[in-house]
Formats: sequence, structure tokens, C-alpha cells
Amino acid sequence: MTLIELKKSIHEKVDESNYRDLLETINTMIDNYGKVFIIPEHMKEGIRQGMKDIENGNFLTMEDFEKKYNKYLK
Repeated sequence: MTLIELKKSIHEKVDESNYRDLLETINTMIDNYGKVFIIPEHMKEGIRQGMKDIENGNFLTMEDFEKKYNKYLK
């Protein structure tokens, strides 16, 4: 698909859509394209701690999680 065909296809889908959430998401994606995501300082410590937990084996696999919380997943 050429760039012109892709633009036309996207344009047609946008014109036909009546889903506000979808259109707002597309608009936000276009507005923010190319911008760098900066992690706020208050979140960095939690990320560091999570990385340390993983390195130390302090985590649950999905299988472990399901076994532990199976009664809540039904």
C-alpha cells in the first residue's frame, strides 16, 4: 500500500467512525507523535524498586498468580 493509499484508507475510516473515544485517541496520537515520553520523578523510584525485585527473583509468574488468586478469578 502506498502512502497515498494509506492516507486515503485512514481518512475514510475516520470519516465513517462514530466512536468518540476512538477519534479522540487518534487525535491524541497524532498530536503527540514524535514527542518523548518523560517519566515523572515520583514514578522513577517505583520503577527502580520493581527492577530490583525482578533481579532478586521477587515476583510471581502468571501461573503462580493464577494459582494464588484462582478463587478470585472465577
